[in-house]
Amino acid sequence: MKAQELSHKYATAVFSLALESWLTPLNMVQNELANNSALAQSLQSADRSFSERQKELDKIIPKDSSQNVRNFLYTMLRDGDIGLLGEVIAELERMMRGGGPQVQIARVTTAIPLSDKEKEEFRQKVAAKYGENLEFDFNVDPAIVGGAIVQVGDKVIDGSVTTRLAAMSNALGVKS
Repeated sequence: MKAQELSHKYATAVFSLALESWLTPLNMVQNELANNSALAQSLQSADRSFSERQKELDKIIPKDSSQNVRNFLYTMLRDGDIGLLGEVIAELERMMRGGGPQVQIARVTTAIPLSDKEKEEFRQKVAAKYGENLEFDFNVDPAIVGGAIVQVGDKVIDGSVTTRLAAMSNALGVKS
């Protein structure tokens, strides 16, 4: 094995172990919140002080959690984002599967659901343009009428019928 491949292997192992030490307590907290909607609402309540909500959160954080994990959860709580914990966990799991944060999400939005064959065609075309380190998230939004919107990182390709119609209206000077 080349030195570069071997160092990548070791780095990936360390990354996975470090991430796992975070995912375990985060998942435990998320499971508690998912199974106790009253607690989840209470933690989001703007009527309660941060210290009250923090004490309540402390009750469900596993005792052996690192201070970094606790601080992370406190930050999410303080900023009113504790409800996003499930999505944060999903992003971390994507990173773990891909060996790190270099994996990008390609969000494909169409007006109607795509067949497996159509999804594969999108995967191939988008990967040819943006590289192989992509994970795909297919969504349906009837409001785009037809066509597709593809977002990879901060790049957006908007080929929706709605956008094309708006552009034509603007070009013709038609007011909506």
